[in-house]
Amino acid sequence: MYLSRRALLFQRQLFFHISQNAHKCTNAGTTGTMSGSEGDVYIGTTERGLTHELQFPVPWGHIAAKAWGDPPGRPVLGLHGYLDNANTFDTLAPLLPKDLYFVCMDMPGHGHSSHLPPGLDYKYESSLVEVHRVIQALGWTKFSIIGHSLGGSIGMMYSAVFPDSVEKLVLLDTFGPFYQPIEGTVERLAIAVESKLAVEKASQLPPRVYSKEQALDRLVKGNPFVTREDGVVLLERGTREVEGGYVFTRDLKLRNRTFFSLTPEQTEELVKGIKCPVLMLSATERILGRYDEERRKRFIPLFEGKSSQFTEIKVEGNHNVHLNNPKQVAPHISKFFTQDVPS
Repeated sequence: MYLSRRALLFQRQLFFHISQNAHKCTNAGTTGTMSGSEGDVYIGTTERGLTHELQFPVPWGHIAAKAWGDPPGRPVLGLHGYLDNANTFDTLAPLLPKDLYFVCMDMPGHGHSSHLPPGLDYKYESSLVEVHRVIQALGWTKFSIIGHSLGGSIGMMYSAVFPDSVEKLVLLDTFGPFYQPIEGTVERLAIAVESKLAVEKASQLPPRVYSKEQALDRLVKGNPFVTREDGVVLLERGTREVEGGYVFTRDLKLRNRTFFSLTPEQTEELVKGIKCPVLMLSATERILGRYDEERRKRFIPLFEGKSSQFTEIKVEGNHNVHLNNPKQVAPHISKFFTQDVPS
């Protein structure tokens, strides 16, 4: 039986106050080491079972993740959207098939993952490397991806570059990789330089400390798709307690402007490289701007022509429908995962 949102929040509050002592464990047959929880530390938040915290060492620190289900299950990687974190899947995960091992990453600079060192920038294409680090550490050779927004775009890129590894791809309210036309390159570079220096200056200041309500107010004000209930879920992983209140865990450098972007032609090549079945779930309440409409027209025909199976389904809700109304989304994903992969 699916627990109510109130029950989920209550159990999550209890989970949050339990000691989180971790021990090092080696995943046999992999190239990396990850940290896992003691078996009796995590009580889990739903009837689906335990959720485990994972850490994957990287040269600048670690990439964090939370896992639902049991490691022998069918492997699925969850990729969140821009400025979100792994908790974006907290309400969806319990509704998915019970035989999945669903590992949800905190992308670098988000959630519990380490920030890049000062002076280094987060790049769209670098996400491909970070996902591959985690996959190698897990020892996965074949797996599926569920990606929301920017996470979906990263999932597309990975599916194209490593087509033999990705079994199925679920896209939550995203139409294709992000790109910029060649025109405007000079102007965007000037903006990127100024943005980088401004963020570096701001990063030297002590982080602002908020009360829980103030942090929630700021998050909701900055994202029209996030309800206050959603915000509580995201802030559990998106803030940390300090003296006097809470600070956001996400790295200010994530707000830097991109120096160079993929061109439309490059992103078309990426979509052409996706061979696995693709399920695209599009929110009905999202108002598409000119850029989104252009991406739809550019990529949908390519998905239909190049992937082994492509299905787009409209679901009632906004951009975060997977979080604020997961019952609209979960049945479609569950059906998709129970279908045989076309040969």
